[in-house]
Amino acid sequence: MQYRIIKRLGSGGFGNVYQVEGSDGNTYAMKLLKSVDVVNKKRFEREIKILATLDHPNVVRIYQWNLGGDPPDFSPWYVMEYLRGGSLREHMDEKFRNRYVFQRNRSINSIILPVCNALAQAHSLSIYHRDLKPDNIMYIDDYRTAIKITDWGLGRDINKKSLMLTAEIGHVGGDPGYCAPEQWFATENPDGRADIFSMGVMLYELMTGRRPAHYDNQMRRPAIEPPSKFHPSISPQMDRLILKMLSLHPEERPQSVWELMSEIENLPDAKYY
Repeated sequence: MQYRIIKRLGSGGFGNVYQVEGSDGNTYAMKLLKSVDVVNKKRFEREIKILATLDHPNVVRIYQWNLGGDPPDFSPWYVMEYLRGGSLREHMDEKFRNRYVFQRNRSINSIILPVCNALAQAHSLSIYHRDLKPDNIMYIDDYRTAIKITDWGLGRDINKKSLMLTAEIGHVGGDPGYCAPEQWFATENPDGRADIFSMGVMLYELMTGRRPAHYDNQMRRPAIEPPSKFHPSISPQMDRLILKMLSLHPEERPQSVWELMSEIENLPDAKYY
């Protein structure tokens, strides 16, 4: 299929994203690698492999790719579904700018649990995102009722080959504001609990309008204020779960996304009354 670029939607760390129209008349998003070096090309290939492997309603769907690129610059590209609703980051900025808060039960059921469900499939295949943040959670339409996870370029499946690749290209990865400490400090490979930490930062921010205190380069951090300090109607159970997700020590967090989902579903904050 042939594609016509309509406009640029954004630019990430190593790729530009465009809204394109296919020769079938449908609208898609195209990600084009903007710097064709060995590091970026391997990361781009890894993202394509992950997206082609995952098949989940809350993971962006990939349709076509060309690692050889097209003339004149032969930049690799892939085409995915077009998500017209914008990012969770944009939604949060809009809400907090106007001093609004997110409705807890709706946010849990329409954002957090769908992210958990998508991660459950990925983690069952030993694929970890490693860069979860509001910028990478996209709404499928303007109604903002359903989300998909994008930007799997730092994700990886954990095996000897991927460990060698990660060491070779030198990527620790992750946004410092959302990244688990073991992604920066640990000698062993991070697992799904790193994604749980990132989700804890997002959930804290969704509930309070601010990020929790962050660790420094000595892995020290001030005590995190419970979310209920900012919104007293937040339940003690939710306070405990979010602080547990944000532990600097992976063994103190929920040990799997399945355990996390069970705890979230039992929160009084998740219920519709």
